[in-house]
Amino acid sequence: MELKIQLSDELYQRLVSTGSRVQGTIGLVNPKEGNFNEHNKSRPAPGTRYIRLRHGKVSVSDEYVRLTLRVGLGETGIVPSEAITDESRQASDFVDEVFDRFNTSYGY
Repeated sequence: MELKIQLSDELYQRLVSTGSRVQGTIGLVNPKEGNFNEHNKSRPAPGTRYIRLRHGKVSVSDEYVRLTLRVGLGETGIVPSEAITDESRQASDFVDEVFDRFNTSYGY
């Protein structure tokens, strides 16, 4: 089967110049033609600090604190509740450290 895909000029130039991959979706115009739409990737706000945990990530910015954990139930040797507790403590320590630096640098 052959499918014709329409790309934006900007995306095409980026693909040709870098050779990198792009994630997106194809909206079919008809069974043999489609338009490619690149997925938007959120970028952290300037000044955002983050650390990676074994099962997630913690980020702190001027507007929010975010903790995401994803513990696979099939992981051998991992007790999910212990992983959540341990990594939540690590996240809490990191957030405290960021706030301490912020408060010290601004005289609070």
